[in-house]
Amino acid sequence: MKKFADLYKKEDGFSLIELIASLSILSLVMGSIYGVITFGFTSYNKVTVENSLRDEADILMSSVMTELYTFGPEYVSNIANENGIELTRTAPLHNEIIPKKQIKINQSALFIANSTASNGTGKIDHLKSILLDGSSIQLDCGNASACRDGLIKVTLVLEQEDKKQIKHQLKLESRFGF
Repeated sequence: MKKFADLYKKEDGFSLIELIASLSILSLVMGSIYGVITFGFTSYNKVTVENSLRDEADILMSSVMTELYTFGPEYVSNIANENGIELTRTAPLHNEIIPKKQIKINQSALFIANSTASNGTGKIDHLKSILLDGSSIQLDCGNASACRDGLIKVTLVLEQEDKKQIKHQLKLESRFGF
C-alpha cells in the first residue's frame, strides 16, 4: 500500500514535449469532429430546403393539373403576349355563359383564375419560395391557335433561402397531355 501512496505523492509532471504532442493530437481530433459536424448540419439544411422546393413545385403542378381536369376544357390555347394557357369550354345550352380560365405565370407567381378576373385574384401565394424568370407554361400542339388535344409543358424555376440566407434554386420541367 505504501508503494502506491509514494507514487501518488511523487511530484513529477509532464515534459513540454509531451504536452505539445498531446495538444497536437487533441487539436487534430477536435478539428476532424468539428468538420464532420459542420458538414452534417450543412447537408441537413440543404436537403431540407431542396425537399421544401420539391414540395412547393408539386403543389404548383397539382394546382395546374387539378384545374385542367376539373374545368374540363374543350380547347386549350396559349395566351397572347403572356406566359400561360387559356382553357375554353363551350356551353351545353346556348344561353349559358362559361367564363374561360387562365393559368399563367406573372410577377413571379402562379395565377389560376377566370379570364375576366384581375391579376390579384387566383394567385397561389402561400409558398415560401418564389418563381424566377425561366418559369413558363406553354401549349404544344402544332401550329393551331387552339387545340382539343396536345401537350402542356411546364417549367418551374423556384428559389428559396435557408436559415443562413443562402439561396437554393430548383428547376423542374414537366409535360403532360390533355
